[in-house]
Amino acid sequence: MYRKYPEQINLNYLRVFNELYRTRSTTLAAAKLGISQSAVSQVLSKLRHATGDPLFIKGQGQLVPTVRATEIGEGLANELIQLDKRFYPDDFLNQGDFDGEINFAIASPLIDVIAEELMATSAKVIPKGKINFNHWNDHTLDQIINGDIHIGLNLFPINAPKEIRQIPLLENEAVFISKTPNKWIEEGMEQSGFAEHVFGGIIFSGINRLQPVLENNSLTEGFKFKYRSESHSLLAQHLMTEKSVVLTDKFSCHYYPGHYCYEAPERLASLLPSRLSYALYYLQANHQHQIYSDSERVVKKLLEQFDSSVQLIPNRNKF
Repeated sequence: MYRKYPEQINLNYLRVFNELYRTRSTTLAAAKLGISQSAVSQVLSKLRHATGDPLFIKGQGQLVPTVRATEIGEGLANELIQLDKRFYPDDFLNQGDFDGEINFAIASPLIDVIAEELMATSAKVIPKGKINFNHWNDHTLDQIINGDIHIGLNLFPINAPKEIRQIPLLENEAVFISKTPNKWIEEGMEQSGFAEHVFGGIIFSGINRLQPVLENNSLTEGFKFKYRSESHSLLAQHLMTEKSVVLTDKFSCHYYPGHYCYEAPERLASLLPSRLSYALYYLQANHQHQIYSDSERVVKKLLEQFDSSVQLIPNRNKF
């Protein structure tokens, strides 16, 4: 139904609603928008009057959206971003002149491996820009949607909202690392050797399912993770112990120069992850912007270089 101009919703009201829907708090919404809490409350009152719905109800220390609020809020952030881009179409397009900030979020443990090289490469691509690196956390997907994080790098696939584009880059594989040469690993990891070795593992996709499989299988009797961590520095200390082994991914070998990196034996192939893929994550609305398409190219090339430069010690698979 057509509404006269005075009866139409002010676009700024939608921005306030969007922050209320994201943060579930008038205080946090006000801080995000740079306005007073009372101004947020006034807008919420006007929106309630316009819709004839309470929109948000207090509960469990936060605002709980009604069904009507969910209908309005779902996808609203992306629609507002696309509208902004109609007015500011040149954002992030001119790399050489771009002097703003790019916020990356990189999942552990990959950030330990790739951050230094990615920082150096990014500095060449956008020499005047400021580049911030963050650890991927439980709030990163929301931060991508609201614009606090521009580009994320994580395993693929993950459960992400439809507003976020997932760009698979490269497949990886599980490997074993030891500080000293390990004939047992190289010759196929005979069953009796699992009880003699002390294992640590990097937390990658599916490890929660992987651990009980390895610990309760006739092929790996005696296997047990002593350490599980997202930190390579902690596992590197673990590898100082004799007969210590780390189960991780191929890219991670770059964190362990001078160590011995072994391909997994075929006899364990059915137990280990067959595909460890990484992907870029960013807003669907940004997919035509040069900075994002170039990010795909740059990060994929960097991962390919990492992959090709790792020389795994082949498994003789005696067993």
